[in-house]
Order: sequence, then C-alpha cells, then structure tokens
Amino acid sequence: MDGSRFSLYHIQHRTFKVFNKETRNDRNSSKKLLNKAFPTIPYSENKHVNVKGHKSPFDGDITYWSERNSKLYDGDTSKALKRQNHTCGYCGLKMFSEERVHLHHIDGNHNNWKAKNLLAVHESCHDYIHMSKTAR
Repeated sequence: MDGSRFSLYHIQHRTFKVFNKETRNDRNSSKKLLNKAFPTIPYSENKHVNVKGHKSPFDGDITYWSERNSKLYDGDTSKALKRQNHTCGYCGLKMFSEERVHLHHIDGNHNNWKAKNLLAVHESCHDYIHMSKTAR
C-alpha cells in the first residue's frame, strides 16, 4: 500500500465522501461518523523517548533497559514495578521488553486492588503460578 492515495488523509477524505452521499446523512452527521472512525490522537501519545548516550540493548545494562521499558506501563503496574525495583516478584529477574508484565493478585481476589496485594511478574511466571494451584 504505497503511494499517496493509500495515505490516512486520502482514506479519511474518501470515507467522508461515501458517508456524505448516503441519503440519511447530512454534513454534520457524516463528520460525527468520521470522527468516530478516525479519532484524533494527541501528540503526547506519539512522542518518542530518546535513548541516553550510547546505550544499546546489547551492552549488558539490564537495569537501564528494564527501567526504560517499564515506562510503557501505567497505573498500578508501573507503581508495582517501581516498588519491586523493576524485578519480577516471583523469580527475581529484571523485566525485559521481550515479555509482558502481568499483575498478580496475591490473595487471589481480583477485586482487591490494594498495593500490598499486587505483584508485578513476568507473563510466564504468572502462568506458572496459576498452573501450580490445584482446583478446589
């Protein structure tokens, strides 16, 4: 899909024309439909965080990369990662970008979102925790 006619602007413009040709839609309702189909994204969601100095994922600085990747998470996951010093609460290894971070509820109650009840773990560790539990 190379070329200007496949750009987001042209797709949006063509969609507006199609919406506007329908008999039950006027210009305002077509614009409302278009805004639902193509929502505007604030600039803050598109910004890129620069890598410090000459850092590389292959230089062995695991702490820097796990802290940098933890910024991709928000809310309770981010707080749990900071509290655990960017390490897995189950195996103790640093968090990498290859594996997603899951929040584990220690007491098993998924309605209990207190900070002491949440544990940031690797996806595989989370699966292992729940596999080892027996069905009651």
